[in-house]
This record gives sequence, C-alpha cells and structure tokens, in this order.
Amino acid sequence: MISNIAVVGGGGVGGYIAAKLSEVASVDLITSSLKSLRVEERGSIKSYHPTILATPPKKKTYDLVIFAVKSYQLEEKAASILPHTHKRTLILPLLNGIEPYEKLNRIFSHAKVLKGAVYIISNRHGDLVRLKGKGAMIVMEHCGKRCQEIAHIFQQTGIKVQLHDNVDEAIWQKYLFIAATAALTTYYSKTFGQIAREHGEEFEELLDEIGHIAKKRGISLDKERAVELLRRSPADAKTSLQLDFERGKETELDNILGYLAKESRAFAKIYEALATHRSRKA
Repeated sequence: MISNIAVVGGGGVGGYIAAKLSEVASVDLITSSLKSLRVEERGSIKSYHPTILATPPKKKTYDLVIFAVKSYQLEEKAASILPHTHKRTLILPLLNGIEPYEKLNRIFSHAKVLKGAVYIISNRHGDLVRLKGKGAMIVMEHCGKRCQEIAHIFQQTGIKVQLHDNVDEAIWQKYLFIAATAALTTYYSKTFGQIAREHGEEFEELLDEIGHIAKKRGISLDKERAVELLRRSPADAKTSLQLDFERGKETELDNILGYLAKESRAFAKIYEALATHRSRKA
C-alpha cells in the first residue's frame, strides 16, 4: 500500500502535483524554495497544504517518490532522498528528455524506477503555481497492482492517467512536442501561438527530425498529434526552457536539445546558437 509520498521539486510541475495529491494522500513536498503553496486554475486560486520540507525527516521512508526537478539538479536531489527509500519504493520521474531514466536506475538500483511523463503547461511565481489549459495528464508504465494504485490516487485528484505496456513510445511522443516547442520558442523568443502562426513549417520539420531519430531506436511517433497539440495549446504559453532563458536562470538546454543536436543538423544549429547566447549572458 502506498502511504507516504514525496514530491521532489517545487516548480510549476512539482508544486501542482504535490498540491493536488495533498488532498487525497500524505505528501511531503521536498523543496527549499517554498513555504506555502497556492494553485491558480480555471480562473480561481486555492491554497493547498502538503508538508513542505527542505529535506526529508531523518527516519522517514517513502513508498512513492515523484521527481519533478530540472535535469541539472537530478543527481544531487536523488542522492539526498536515497536514504529515505526502501526496496519496495516506486520512483516516478516526471522529467524532460530521455536520458534521466538511466541516471535514476543507477542511483536507485534497489528500487523500481518507473518510466513516465506528464503533459502540463504550468509555471510558478512565488508561492503561486499557474496552470494553463485544461489540467494535467500522466502517462506511465503499467507495473501491475501498484501502478494501478498510483493511477487511482492521481485520478482522485482530477489528474488523468494512462497506463502503458510500451511506455517508451509515450515518453518519446512527449519529447517530440517538448523538444520542438522548446527549440523554437526559445530561439525566436515567441509564444506557442506565434510559433503556430509564423513558424509552423519549421515546427513540422523539427518534428520530422525527431521522428527519424526515434525510428532508429525502433519507436514510431505521431507527428500530426504533436501539430494538433500545438494548435490546441494556450496561445500565450511559453516553454520552461524559454522562461529560464528570459529570466537568466540555469537551463535544461543540454538535456532537452543537446541530446538531439548530436544527431540532427537542424537541432545542432539551434542548440549552438542558444549555447552561445547562454555563455555570453554568464
């Protein structure tokens, strides 16, 4: 039975997930950047009360650990919560990119690292998480009764869940959308709506590039689904990579685009331009 849940990371994703779960489960939100938590969705603002901690209590262990941190924070945060896991702990990463799963499997070799992804457009300002669009949906691998239990907990909060026997395809499908939108919104400093109107052809070209890379790994992606998702996304939405660049913060450039830049000239061009811009700002 899943009794104790930790959400590691208090940004737009982690803050939202912890807030919603706190209404139906015992949740510790592990972050040093928050003291209180509110969520704005569908035009209203509500306060939520997960237990917010900079570090887990000394002797506490968790049945489910959800990672919602930036890729450059992952190893440090994983190492800090490692002593608070046991052999039946389930690790659910809701991260950007493809590579983080390998790191987590290495660190949590005694536990089960689930493959998963979240579809959500959210950001955090102070203690307020703003959700854009209709909500969140999690896709994750099907590991039997315990994964069904996780799905049930999420569904009680209104978060949709899809359990997959072949979750790699679902993770790549999300990566398809995240990488292409992150590349163009950040490169051109434009919103989702502007990209759809002004750079639609280039967006589809990047989708094709990712599709070729995925195909080499035996994974087929649905390009039209990504195009439709861009059309249906809030027109004023921005990607987290774009927001981090705009705010002069550390970014996930290497994790999101660097992986693709190794195999794609189109992504290499954008990656190199953004890397140069980042180094000038440093």
